[in-house]
Amino acid sequence: MKIEDYLRQLNTKKEVFQEVFEYAVDHRVPIIDSDALTFLKQIIQLTKSKNILEIGTAIGYSGLHMLNVNEDVTLTTIEKNEESYNIAKNNFKAYNVSERVTQILGDAKEVEINDTFDLVFIDASKGNNLLFFEKFSQLLSEDGIVVVDNILLRGQIVDNNLESKNRIKLRDKVQKFNEYIYENYPSASFLNIGDGLLIINK
Repeated sequence: MKIEDYLRQLNTKKEVFQEVFEYAVDHRVPIIDSDALTFLKQIIQLTKSKNILEIGTAIGYSGLHMLNVNEDVTLTTIEKNEESYNIAKNNFKAYNVSERVTQILGDAKEVEINDTFDLVFIDASKGNNLLFFEKFSQLLSEDGIVVVDNILLRGQIVDNNLESKNRIKLRDKVQKFNEYIYENYPSASFLNIGDGLLIINK
C-alpha cells in the first residue's frame, strides 16, 4: 500500500449524509474528496470559523458538512445552476439546517455580497479561481482564511501531454492562479489532500 493510500484511509470518515453522497455518486455530481473534507472541517474547528462563504453550492454536500461542524456555523452559498440550487435547498431542508443557510442563485462572478466571513471556500469553476479569490477574499474578517479545492486537477496540473485544448486552457489557468498565490502569499499552504487543497491566510 502506498503511504498516500494509507493516510487517505485514516482520513476518510463514516459518511454523515449518506443519501446526499449516494446521489452525488449516482448522478456524477463532483463533490469534495472525503480526506479533503475531513481536513476542511478540522480547519473550521481550529479557526473557530462561524460565518462561512461557499462559492459553488452544487447539491449542498460540502455545505451540509461544514454546517455539521457545530450549530454556530452559518453558511452563505452561491450556485448558478438552478437545478442544483433547488436540490441543495431540499437537502438543507431535509437536514433541518435551512435557517442557518443563505442560498444565492446566480453567477459568482456577478453576485455582490456585503458581509464579512471567517472562511471562504472556493469550489466552483476552476478556471475562475483567481477571479473568485480576488473578489471574495475582500470579505474576510481580520483572521479569515480562504480554502480552495481541486488545485491539482486530478493530476492534470503537471501533465504536459494533454491534447484537449480545453483541458490545456484550464490547466494553464489553474497553474497561473497557484503561481500567483505562491508569489504573493508566502504563508499559503498547497496540500496534497484529496484533489489538492490550498489554504491562504489573509
